[in-house]
Amino acid sequence: MPDTYQDKVRALTPAKAVAIGVYGESVASYRYRTLADNTPEESDRNVFAAMAAEEHGHHQRLKALADSHFPGGDFVLTPEDKELIIVGPRMIEVTDRDSRDRALEMIYESERLTGRFYAVLYEAFSVASVKPLMKEMADECFEHAEQIARLRADVPK
Repeated sequence: MPDTYQDKVRALTPAKAVAIGVYGESVASYRYRTLADNTPEESDRNVFAAMAAEEHGHHQRLKALADSHFPGGDFVLTPEDKELIIVGPRMIEVTDRDSRDRALEMIYESERLTGRFYAVLYEAFSVASVKPLMKEMADECFEHAEQIARLRADVPK
């Protein structure tokens, strides 16, 4: 049984890894859309809407990759699979500043984890045509984490 996070990700088949990525991007898109629709700060709504659209685009790209490279790779993901890419529950509720702060903390940690997931896949995947996308996805997750950290720091306490 794999011991470390990297070992767990490397142990995945490429088809299952991409399926986990599809799930993760769907959750990220939903979470950013929820923030865009409900965040108390009007100035942040456009930022979150743009991030939701970007995550939706990632979801679509990974879904297309799954369909083209791994047809028939339909998986039921376990809670352990989902924990490789998402921190906390899929659903978030944003009704005030405190719930926004909790959601941003969870999203920040998820972006860092998801970036790590794609970085391990970039190193582990042998399919050359898939590697650039994994690198791009890892970089974008780490950029989102930095953006969330800045948003969290800008909120007056």
